[in-house]
Amino acid sequence: MVEAMQAHGIRITTQRKLIAEVFSFTKGFVIPRQIHSFIAKYIPGVSYDTVYRNLRLLVKIGLIEQFDFKEGIRFKVRCGLDHHHHHFICTECHKTYPLDFCPIDSGISPPDAFEVTSHKFEIYGICGECVGKKRGLVLC
Repeated sequence: MVEAMQAHGIRITTQRKLIAEVFSFTKGFVIPRQIHSFIAKYIPGVSYDTVYRNLRLLVKIGLIEQFDFKEGIRFKVRCGLDHHHHHFICTECHKTYPLDFCPIDSGISPPDAFEVTSHKFEIYGICGECVGKKRGLVLC
């Protein structure tokens, strides 16, 4: 991630190195509060604004993705720089499943004179494993 930031001409600060470290040891989603807490151990007094500003920058250059859960925003390392896909996301366990096609390529037409510059498509629900766990609890 640090090398990718450098390739985009981004100055590598201590905060950015620490953010990259969090994502290097985290498999799934990360909430901004977790990142802030980690950075604050090394840089007391670091602001939430600094964390959010850096996360937004990493989203903008395509290194991480932002997902909107009802509990709040979460971030995840992008699946691949050249791999464009969308997701089914379990709201219980946060497991993601790739959607094997792009809705834009499947006939969704924008309004006249509308130029699409980017898009995201996520479907939130409950995966089969979590549904099974819930049903098991209800039947007991």
